[in-house]
Amino acid sequence: MSFDAELLFTDSTAEPSLAPWHSAERWLPCGDGGRLFVQAHVPEQPRALALLLHGMVEDGRIFYSQSGKGLAPFLAERGVLCHSPDLRLRGRSEPALAPGLDYSQHQAVTDDIPALLTQLRAEHPDLPLFIISHSWGGVLAASCLARYPEWREHVTGLAHFAAKRVIAGGSPAKRLLIDLLWDRMGRLAAKWLKRVPAKAMGVGVVDEPPSLHADNVRWMRGEPWADITDGFDYAHAARSKAWLPSLYFAGSKDRLLGRLADVRAFARELGPHDAQIVLLGKSAGCSRDYGHNDLLTHPQAQVDHFPMLCDWMTQRFDK
Repeated sequence: MSFDAELLFTDSTAEPSLAPWHSAERWLPCGDGGRLFVQAHVPEQPRALALLLHGMVEDGRIFYSQSGKGLAPFLAERGVLCHSPDLRLRGRSEPALAPGLDYSQHQAVTDDIPALLTQLRAEHPDLPLFIISHSWGGVLAASCLARYPEWREHVTGLAHFAAKRVIAGGSPAKRLLIDLLWDRMGRLAAKWLKRVPAKAMGVGVVDEPPSLHADNVRWMRGEPWADITDGFDYAHAARSKAWLPSLYFAGSKDRLLGRLADVRAFARELGPHDAQIVLLGKSAGCSRDYGHNDLLTHPQAQVDHFPMLCDWMTQRFDK
């Protein structure tokens, strides 16, 4: 395992010609009679595939904007066909979150993510497939690949932005924002409102189902990496077979939700593998010190580190 947390950035003098692409709205049937909304960014001649998985209190828009900005359009211009789903009960997926509806990590890991991978793989069986995640999306992706090791034969690599499973330490910010606001107040709100009102709490852009929030809190507090529903041991399963090449980005200004120490701990939990960890900040040659979300949403990301991701992917699908 190699940890390159101080990897320096270099200017690219040979920007590839950009590919024509278009966006498309797709739908994928899911459990309970619902369907997942999937925003596709489709190059004319795809060279690779990417499933982009969002984290908690957000939806697939963390990867794209309606004006054609963001990571998914950036990759599409370089020949990567991107699917950015809204996971169940979030974003434009149907049905919308309402009292009486719930969703757990178990359902994401065992139902929705395998279905999304199957859809991409079935339509383009000969193209290399990557999974790119933000924050908790990386934990869900890793859990799926641990539980279904056969998918490791079909996924070429993983790229994680600010992914961690456990928030360690006891800083004042953690005690206030995680232990009190997200954990205790979130559980109270879920009990009375049948949802965690992330928008009203000022911590996100979409509300969360009660079970998903409860599962997230237990893992984030440091409980063993085992399925809350059926006890499946993800930690053991992840290490039982060689893990995939992985690229981990952490923002130097992210002091809570994707700290470098927690990102490193997540990588180590997956066992020995080809791992590169990159700290995004001025000290590494970036134009700015990045936080938790802006490492995907800031306009400078397409200059600072999106090209590094493209180079890392290209090294693997042009072999």
